[in-house]
Amino acid sequence: MHHQRVILIAGLFCLGVWGTSFRSLADSPQAAPTVTSTAEDSTEEDQPFKPYWDNEIQFSSANQQAGQSTNSLSYTGTQHFNEAGDFLSGEVETSRQKIEGVFSSTGTLTVEGGLGIGIFSPSLSLGYEGGENALKQFNANLALDFQVVDPLTVSLGFGGNAGSHQGPVSQFYPSLPGIARIDTASADASLGLILMAWDWWTISTTAEFEYDNTYELQGIDHPNIKVPVNQADQIASLTLGLDFTLFKSFVLDLSPELGKEYLPAGSVYSPLTGGLVKNSSPSTNNFVGGTVSVSYSFQ
Repeated sequence: MHHQRVILIAGLFCLGVWGTSFRSLADSPQAAPTVTSTAEDSTEEDQPFKPYWDNEIQFSSANQQAGQSTNSLSYTGTQHFNEAGDFLSGEVETSRQKIEGVFSSTGTLTVEGGLGIGIFSPSLSLGYEGGENALKQFNANLALDFQVVDPLTVSLGFGGNAGSHQGPVSQFYPSLPGIARIDTASADASLGLILMAWDWWTISTTAEFEYDNTYELQGIDHPNIKVPVNQADQIASLTLGLDFTLFKSFVLDLSPELGKEYLPAGSVYSPLTGGLVKNSSPSTNNFVGGTVSVSYSFQ
């Protein structure tokens, strides 16, 4: 009997100790749950925007029914500052185009900056072009983009240039023998609609009016001979833009164009022909043209 009491007491003591330990374990704080991979991915997506540098190389070929033909190769580097869309870019372009009917090499430097203000994205570009035939030209363009709905943007553009180049004009003005300097200035306005139909396809249409004024001719061998011209060539055009993302970072752009050119009586520089033309009476010419370009973007 004595041994049985001892065994019973020992058993009750062990049971009490076990029960106390179990309650202590239940009341202790639980370990923090392990963060799942989904939470990690969400954390990565919430990272703040980091400014980055973007690069683009583009080759384009443009042809006009009236005779102008231009082949261009350009590089554009863009610094994106924030998620809103503020940016600053620089472009270097080399091209071959007709100047007074002769294919000439030219180069263009352009600086552009833009802001992202909600649905409103204004940008301003300033450039200088120089090359053969003593081409010197300053360019400026203001673009005002409004995102009407998510895939649709309306773009207003206002631009112009002023410059000069050289060419033979004695066939039009016998008083200017040899080579003369041709001074020109132009202004243009455009309205465009841009629709991102799919991630790989963007459609745009642009209506533009251009006013090109030839205001003076000056002899090179005889700089004291100046002929005021003050004749303007006016061009109204409609361009359809089709951008296709062929595969990652490569974009093909097809831009057919049609329009109407209004030429005054007398001599005027025509951008569509790439030279000075003379008409005995005012005339109107319909024309077609187009541009094909391929661009590659990388960071």
